[in-house]
Amino acid sequence: MHKHHSRIYVNLLVIAICCYSFESFCQEPSRDELIQKRVELQKSFVTLYDEERYQPGVLIATEILSLTEELFGTDSTKMISPLNNLASAYFMIGEYEKATETFFRCVELIENTKNILTPELIQPLNGIGLSLNRTEQYNQAVEVFKRALHINYVNDGFYNLDQIDIHDSLTESFIGLEDLDGANHHQEFQVRIYKNHYGTENQEVDTSLQKLADWYKRSGQIFSERLIYEEIYKRQSNRQNQTIKDLVNTLKNLSFSHRREGLDIYDSVSPLKKALQRLEDDPDNHFRLKLEVLLDLGDTYFSYGKVQSGMQAYQECWGLIEEDSSLKTEIENRFSEPVKVRNIRIPRIYSPGDESLENGYYKQGFISIRFDIDTRGRAHNIKIIESDPDGLLDKEAELAIKRSVYRPVHIEGEIQPSKDLITRHEFQYYAEEQAISEPEILDQPLENPMT
Repeated sequence: MHKHHSRIYVNLLVIAICCYSFESFCQEPSRDELIQKRVELQKSFVTLYDEERYQPGVLIATEILSLTEELFGTDSTKMISPLNNLASAYFMIGEYEKATETFFRCVELIENTKNILTPELIQPLNGIGLSLNRTEQYNQAVEVFKRALHINYVNDGFYNLDQIDIHDSLTESFIGLEDLDGANHHQEFQVRIYKNHYGTENQEVDTSLQKLADWYKRSGQIFSERLIYEEIYKRQSNRQNQTIKDLVNTLKNLSFSHRREGLDIYDSVSPLKKALQRLEDDPDNHFRLKLEVLLDLGDTYFSYGKVQSGMQAYQECWGLIEEDSSLKTEIENRFSEPVKVRNIRIPRIYSPGDESLENGYYKQGFISIRFDIDTRGRAHNIKIIESDPDGLLDKEAELAIKRSVYRPVHIEGEIQPSKDLITRHEFQYYAEEQAISEPEILDQPLENPMT
């Protein structure tokens, strides 16, 4: 009897322990545990984002958003950062519609919980604008960026530096709209921002001027680009503590802006000779910088057909080895293969002249060309190896190669011809859409298998 009661007691104890363990297993995590989990997930997301692993980042960001909503509610301000993070991850993997939708949700939450002019709106508004730019909805993007810019002005004033990225994004929108004046405005205004923020003569202004010159170069506004470089050079020349490297680079850029036009050899060569004189007058040795200027000088002469003057500049490059033997490998590499010094481009898009483009589409084509280069930097023995479509772009490609000019190969300072160079060029061409007609079925008697 005593043993029977003992067994019952043991069985009940086992059942109690099992029930307690099951209850503990089924118990949901505490709020503090969920908050800690959220913190750990956020660290994981930041790591993935920094490592540019955006696809798994989306999964983590989605979990963070869901966890935040569970902890704090849909309308909590704690949702702002997770929404921004998820939208940014969507953007980085090219899911622009999802990015836009999530950024809009973030904007709506900020407006409802704070106000319509809080600076917290700027980041998601920028995200919306960038997504709209990627999907070529440029008019809508402009309106969104303008709102972000207005909020920036209200909070930080008219000439703060935080607005720079918004102006760059607006530039891309106006490029998409083929509005060069609008794009120019948002690049040119950045110089005013820097001058008002730092002071007109401050060296930081040179950075904005260089950026504007790069923009003019990118958009093919050569004259405007040159005017900016002239302004930069004037500022640098009047500065006591100006570094020789920046000044020389400005003169090189000024020379190249003239060379791109190909109108006046004197205007192209003169800035380079000034740069060489500056280097000569400087008490320190700048052999590597001198090499860059001499290369540009030789390339400029060759591009204008002044072969002998170009050869002399190239020989001076090789002469630098005697002054600084550490330059030998670099100089050999710079002359190891032909380099285009005047680039006549083969068209990347081939369209019919006056024909309508409404009833067709663009297809991918290519052309492969073999040619030689002589010691004067000119191409000859030009042969079309293969082209698709056959013959469509052959004449234009041959002419472009023929009119281009190259820096010839040098071996141990001796100029050499180059043979059997091959280039492949891909392009898009217009193809008319052909209607597919149903095959004509003729009502004919079947052949008699017995005959």
